[in-house]
Amino acid sequence: MTRGRPKSFDPEVVLEQAMQVFWQRGYEASSLQDLLAATGLSKSSLYQTYANKQALFEAAFCNYGEQRGRELRARLLVAESPREFLRGWLLSVLDDVGADGNPRGCMLVNVANEFSQADPAVAELLRRGVERIRQVLREGLQRAQACGELSPTADVDALASYLHCVMSGLRTQVKAGVAKPAIEAVVELTMNTLQ
Repeated sequence: MTRGRPKSFDPEVVLEQAMQVFWQRGYEASSLQDLLAATGLSKSSLYQTYANKQALFEAAFCNYGEQRGRELRARLLVAESPREFLRGWLLSVLDDVGADGNPRGCMLVNVANEFSQADPAVAELLRRGVERIRQVLREGLQRAQACGELSPTADVDALASYLHCVMSGLRTQVKAGVAKPAIEAVVELTMNTLQ
């Protein structure tokens, strides 16, 4: 049995580059040429690694979800307090700008809006991505309970879902051009609900 030529590229770098294209443009608007230009791969190299554009998209989207989950958990571990972790996470919507200088929004939200539930494979990736984020939020809320920053009777599952919904809305508002003070006011109002 003969082996093919070894890959002359780093698959993790390629996924990151493809992820940025899909995040910025969406699935439908990302052409094969866009993906080849961003990754520096030839068409044959791309298709030897990923069967098609959909397979590359799914791998890049999984990569996004894993990255975001790790980054969020790392922020929680170094935060001064769980409440400050949650506030900082909500305010981070103001810092998420794409290569073109415009807000990109959350790739989870963007993909949910583009695909909805039309593709079962993507719907499952969305479900896992949302759950990964909500799990970190639950951990933060549990820590807030443990240190007295949140009532011990608070429903952390419902609050994690609520905070994730707020974040999705905030990202949409930022993409729509809502001014920073209005976003900050919503964040403070949201934090005031965490008693």
